[in-house]
Amino acid sequence: MAFTITERRPAGDIDKNWAALASDDDGSNLLAGATAGRLYTSTNSGSSWTERQPAGNYSFTWQSAASDADGSYLIVGHTQKLFTSANGGVDWTERQPAGAVTKSWLAVASDSDGSNLLAGTPERLYLSSDSGVSWAEKKPAGSVLRAWFALASDGDGSNLIAGTNTFGVGGQRLYTSADSGSSWTERQPAGDVDVAWLSVASDDDGTNLIAASSVRLYTSSNSGVSWTERTPAGTGDKEWRCVASDADGSHLIAGISTGRLYVSSDGGVTWAEQRPVGDTDAQWVSVASDADGTNLFVSNNKRLYTLTPVLAQPDAVWFQMI
Repeated sequence: MAFTITERRPAGDIDKNWAALASDDDGSNLLAGATAGRLYTSTNSGSSWTERQPAGNYSFTWQSAASDADGSYLIVGHTQKLFTSANGGVDWTERQPAGAVTKSWLAVASDSDGSNLLAGTPERLYLSSDSGVSWAEKKPAGSVLRAWFALASDGDGSNLIAGTNTFGVGGQRLYTSADSGSSWTERQPAGDVDVAWLSVASDDDGTNLIAASSVRLYTSSNSGVSWTERTPAGTGDKEWRCVASDADGSHLIAGISTGRLYVSSDGGVTWAEQRPVGDTDAQWVSVASDADGTNLFVSNNKRLYTLTPVLAQPDAVWFQMI
C-alpha cells in the first residue's frame, strides 16, 4: 500500500518529542502529547488542532495516551499525573489509581468504549472497569516492583498484554491475561530471558498480538501462546520502540529508535519501509493506527506525521472516432 505522508504541526513549526499518540477507529480523532510540551487533539485527521490543558496552562512531559473507538473517551498520562476525558478532550478529570501521590504514568491502554482502562507506572499496574472512577492494582509479576512500559487491550478489555522495562527495578518480562486482568500468564517470545519490552499492540479480540523489545520484534496469532520473530530491518538487533495494529491484526506498523519505520499488510510476514523524513534514520517514539490500518499516525523526537492511502487513479478511457 502506498501512503501520502503529511507533517502535522500542533505546536507550530518547531521540534518536539511527540511521545504520546492515540487514534480513534477511523483516524479522524487524534491525540498528541509532547515531552516538555502540551497536549493537543484533532477532529479532522490532523488538519487542525486544539490545545488541551488537563493539568492547567503548563507544559509537562506527556508519556502515554489511549483512545476509545470514536475518540470520545481518552486517557493520558505524564510524569506526575493521570487524566481521563469523556468528551473528546474538552473536559478532564484527574485519576489517582495509586492514591494522591505523584506517579510517572509510563503506559496506558483502553478498550473500544473507554470503560476498561489499564495504566502502568515504574512500580505498579492498575486497571479500571468504570472509565477511571475506581481502580484495582494488578500483579502479573507478583507483589514486586516492575516498570510497566508496554500495555494493550482488546476491544472489550478481556484480553490484555503487558510488558516491563527496567528503570532500575529489574525483571523484564511479558504477560497476557484472558480474564480482564484477574490472572496472568508469562509469555516468552525471546525465550526464558529478561528483555526490555518497549511497546505492544493487540487486535480487537486479543488473538493477534505484536510485541516490540530492545532487540527484536515478535508477533503471535494465538493470543501469545506461540510467537514468531519478525525482521523488517534484517536479522540484527534493533531497538523496536513503537508498534501499532489494526482491528484484525493484518495491518501493522513498527518503528525503530534511531532507525526506520515499517508497515505490514499481512500480519508481519512481509514489510515495507516508509520514509516520512526521507532516506535517513529517525528516533521513532510513537505510532498509532485506525481500525483498518490505512490511516496511520506516527512521531519521532522532532516531528509528527499522518500517513493516508494514495488514491488509485482511474484508468484512462480512450474513444475512437468512427
